[in-house]
Amino acid sequence: MRMACSLADTSYIVRLCCRVHRFELAWITPNAVEGLRSISMNIIQRIRASHLYSLILKEAREIMRNPYLLFLILVPPTIQLLILGGALDPQVRHLSLATVDHSQTKQSRDLVASLTSSGVFPKNTYVVDEDKLLDKLERGDLDVGLVIPKTFSQQLNRKEAADVQVLVDGADAYTAGIARAYVLRTIHDFHPEGMKAPQFKLPSAVRTDKDIDASKIIDPKVDILYNPDQESSWYFIPGILGACLTLTGTLVAAATVLKERERGTMEQLLMTPAEAWEILLAKIIPLVIFLMGDVLLAIVAAQIIFHMPFRGDLLLFLFASALYAFVGIGFGMLLGSVCSSQRQAQLASFFINIPLILLSGTVVPLDTMPPVMQAISIVDPLRYYTLVARGVILKGATFSMLWQQVALLALSALLVLMVSANRFRRQLI
Repeated sequence: MRMACSLADTSYIVRLCCRVHRFELAWITPNAVEGLRSISMNIIQRIRASHLYSLILKEAREIMRNPYLLFLILVPPTIQLLILGGALDPQVRHLSLATVDHSQTKQSRDLVASLTSSGVFPKNTYVVDEDKLLDKLERGDLDVGLVIPKTFSQQLNRKEAADVQVLVDGADAYTAGIARAYVLRTIHDFHPEGMKAPQFKLPSAVRTDKDIDASKIIDPKVDILYNPDQESSWYFIPGILGACLTLTGTLVAAATVLKERERGTMEQLLMTPAEAWEILLAKIIPLVIFLMGDVLLAIVAAQIIFHMPFRGDLLLFLFASALYAFVGIGFGMLLGSVCSSQRQAQLASFFINIPLILLSGTVVPLDTMPPVMQAISIVDPLRYYTLVARGVILKGATFSMLWQQVALLALSALLVLMVSANRFRRQLI
């Protein structure tokens, strides 16, 4: 009886599935396919017949016929990214170290060797006395000086706090801070042979309340995510890419508008039935497409040269890049409608581009800025593009994690384009 019921249920399910399958297949008929095809062809024909499509083709041909403009769009941003990605390195390396070793023992030489074992101090120079050491510091030939007294080895053997003097050139505050921190860490971690956890008595000018002795109560295991080797180029390149989009988009868009005005073709556009917003979008869309090609070229170059990963969604990254390209090009259109010459537009662009770059966190982290500057940076669209680019490229972040930054980018693009369109409309009237 149970077997008969199960067979009946099975046959019912099979018949139901067949009906659903036939119902789905009923939609896929030659008439339905032909209808979809006619609808798509109708949409394509409407797009081709629109004023915007014709203007976009005209602007794209103008760009393709201008080798200088095409070169300006594609080549300089990639070169700038590669140069700045390698040049902007916050890690301090190859500092100069000199030592006055009054102890002249194996333990003092081991201490110097521990300082020169990494790339911070590649080599050490021994000098005779403190006067020579100070002379080198005053002339700028030295970054850090180390004075080891005669009693250094005896104090260590007696398990006492050993006195050492560290002199740091503080003219460059950033380098001095890193050099000081490295020297302190190396000295605290230094363990001579046969001894455990020695203590060093540093001068008050070098020692702070945060300095602890070398005995380790907690042994932390630290994992650095997303950039385990702490490659500085990986941090800078996403922001530099946004800066290149700003510079290139602004200058090229301004040059395009001013060139139209110089050749007198702006009056010809007035005679067409196209609206002002169609003319503006026709000038922007081809530039955005070419800039997206530039973005892809820069990403490939960064992966080849700097071995930078790309862990996120390429479409999300291109969408955010396109939104920010609209911002840069919108600023350029605004400058082109206000300025009377290309040289004037180039000078005026510095008043827009430099604050955008400096307040975005591209070069200087936002956390290190004064509170006033951090508040001003809220209106900087490059700040949000940098966050999106770093999140997608390095962390593999998704749209659900970055939707707020993407929305602010879209809002910035909309506001800039509205202001540019208003000014552009006044110019055409």
